[in-house]
Amino acid sequence: MVQPGLDPDPDLDLGLVLRERFGFAAFRPGQREAIETLLRERRLLCIQPTGHGKSLLYQLPAVVLPGMTVVISPLLALMRDQVGQLRERFGIEAASINSDQSEEENAAVVGAAEAGRLRILFVAPEKLDNLADFRFLLALPVSLLVIDEAHCISTWGHDFRPAYRRILDAVVHFGQRRPGLRVLALTATADARTEHDVATLLGVGEVPLVVHRQGMDRPNLSLALRPVCGLAHKLETLLAAVRPATEREEGCALLYCATRDQTEIVAGYLAANDLPVVAYHAGLEPTHKRRLQEGFTTGAVPMIAATNALGMGIDKPDIRLIVHVDVPGSITAYYQEVGRAGRDGEPATGLLLYDPADQEVQRYFIRSAQPSAEDFELVRRVIEDAPEPPGVMAIKSRTGMPPTRVSVVLAELVEQGFVDRVLVGRRQAYEATGKPGEPVLERYRRQLRVRSDELDAMLGYARGEPACLMQALRMALGDGEAGPCKRCDRCVPDGVIHPRSETPRIRAEAWLESRRLPVAGMRAPRMADGFALLDGPMRSPLFADFMRGRAAGRMPPPRLLELAEQVLQEIEREHEITAVVTMPSRSWDRRGEVGDLLAARLGVPHLPALRYGRVPEARQGQLHNNDQRRDNVRGCIVADARGLPEGGTLLLVDDYVGSRATLKEAVTVLRKQAGWEGEVVPLMLARVRWKQGSSGMI
Repeated sequence: MVQPGLDPDPDLDLGLVLRERFGFAAFRPGQREAIETLLRERRLLCIQPTGHGKSLLYQLPAVVLPGMTVVISPLLALMRDQVGQLRERFGIEAASINSDQSEEENAAVVGAAEAGRLRILFVAPEKLDNLADFRFLLALPVSLLVIDEAHCISTWGHDFRPAYRRILDAVVHFGQRRPGLRVLALTATADARTEHDVATLLGVGEVPLVVHRQGMDRPNLSLALRPVCGLAHKLETLLAAVRPATEREEGCALLYCATRDQTEIVAGYLAANDLPVVAYHAGLEPTHKRRLQEGFTTGAVPMIAATNALGMGIDKPDIRLIVHVDVPGSITAYYQEVGRAGRDGEPATGLLLYDPADQEVQRYFIRSAQPSAEDFELVRRVIEDAPEPPGVMAIKSRTGMPPTRVSVVLAELVEQGFVDRVLVGRRQAYEATGKPGEPVLERYRRQLRVRSDELDAMLGYARGEPACLMQALRMALGDGEAGPCKRCDRCVPDGVIHPRSETPRIRAEAWLESRRLPVAGMRAPRMADGFALLDGPMRSPLFADFMRGRAAGRMPPPRLLELAEQVLQEIEREHEITAVVTMPSRSWDRRGEVGDLLAARLGVPHLPALRYGRVPEARQGQLHNNDQRRDNVRGCIVADARGLPEGGTLLLVDDYVGSRATLKEAVTVLRKQAGWEGEVVPLMLARVRWKQGSSGMI
């Protein structure tokens, strides 16, 4: 059906547009057919393997359709990558609105969109849950709505996200305003069950959804497995696998890690063995993340250890090696991640290191995102009992639930009509609707079964049960034409990758015992990067000795003080330390003596610049999430400017750091109350990880 103002020129030559606007001589298999179907039928679900050019399926229509194209994507790294490529390579005005940008940057994008200066706008699905953002998007002249990672809207999908359910509302509302709206759903990981669910959800009304599915083989990608036992063995196996690739200087390597801590461990150990590698994860400052991504994209950084915060958003064609340092949560997730390798069509390798203990991390992820009936009742009670509609941060603080679970519960309560989103001034909040009854939770019981079954299938793959690795991936994704690939290390034993047998310059066990941990700096309040000396989750003998001695009122072990001495030398090379300040504490009896010792070593004063004006109501480890920890210390610390030096750098010392809430509060009052304008460098004797949803350390 022709829609005036929403359809391209009927005499449009897609091949000409491809050549002139994008510089490609020909379409890849399936691209032309998919674009023609989208333009003709208006709703399309396209299931293609990674590396087959799904981005062109909306980039080209965005050029030929009037109005604007809105791309909903959960991948911030992909947004940055795509925006840069569209602007610089193809001359297409594109921008994104996301949490990694400042309010000023997002406001500038909003202004450009409202003024009609953008062809493509990328937004995170969470923006659809914000009433102000949703109203802004609805007012735009949108002719094409793109749902990237579309499997996320299906509760059968391996990566279901409640915020993606708002997309269904967006499709309805955009369609009502623009009857000729086109909808394109893209994914590389939808089995038959997920495909049917997505098609049913999006194919509503008079416009059915057409499905295009291609075979999932990646003929240039060779897969391999390596069993390992323990972190030290894993690190040394990884080193042996990646060193030859770096010596050949052929393309880049991406090392997937399950947690932020693991990215730092992997990057730290490889760097200690003279390999050029950096760590990337969502906890880094946005500007630092952008620099790292740009360095990897341009090749200046040849190897990066990353969580999927980066890995799923990188469109880099010459990644020659992808290593999964930890087992992922499902075969479909693994296929999508390893598929970032060899997107240029040249030979590439995907290696999975498997330690049976790795599964506990994935089972924790499954449990932490799984809400119970009690969670729903608690969130409803907090909203109903609040004197005014609470925002999400207040709900997190009052419930003590893990942040991810709070988001899941709120999204579900809104969808089922028990809670409404409201604006209180410029703040989004939640209020009870008064709807009687209890929410239906079958979706989450089913999702728990799905995720548990998919993890079990992934573990079977990791143990080497399939006769062919690529065939197993393809069959899991519903590719009925899958046969033996004849190139994985099950089809060709020892023919894929040969980790070099060597003795590392630095043995992993010794390095893990003595490594220095980064304490990331902050932009607001301004704090430089610093260090922690011991890693709590590793539970090393030295950490245990320190914590026992701390509880008994003893000084830190001599070995720990030696490590502090070594780190001070490194800090002095970068900063002129002019004073030592120790954090206030309710339980560390030896803080003053440790501060005196470090100050004497540096030849600077130890100043009583921080104290508790009001003792926090609870110890940080007793609380259940970081929102509670932030509120627990807010307004408790007082800064004293007397004796502070005229300039230089303050060394801020504490026994251990967890959520960084106390550290952030301390630096804030040093800046605001004491007027300190110089640098602040943190030195923590240990770093711990607090549990989320319960008290205590991990």
